[in-house]
Amino acid sequence: MPSNLPPVSIVTPSYNQAGFLEATIRSVLEQDYPRLEYFIMDGGSTDGSLEIIQKYASRLAGWVSEKDAGQTDAINNGFARASGGILAWLNSDDTYEPGALRAAVDFLQANPAIGMVYGDAR
Repeated sequence: MPSNLPPVSIVTPSYNQAGFLEATIRSVLEQDYPRLEYFIMDGGSTDGSLEIIQKYASRLAGWVSEKDAGQTDAINNGFARASGGILAWLNSDDTYEPGALRAAVDFLQANPAIGMVYGDAR
């Protein structure tokens, strides 16, 4: 694993998003970035989300499924577990395009005065 690449921690907050969640998870796990730490913070879903999360559990840095105080609380709880030098969140009904993480990291490394990047929506 290249040591010059900073670790990236991604948090996905989710609640009853089974219809979208697997595409979100796959879009993160299929990135071409080797230093990725991924957390899913589920708010206690009852719609089949747990089965989807458990399918990918061995590839996650961590996950929980418990009542929370909403999206911001879930993101903050995920960030509290994160160890990456770069933090991101991806909502459970969104996806990353292939290469998105590497492009973001490359841009941040080339522009150290920049503190945040975000992608265009499609």
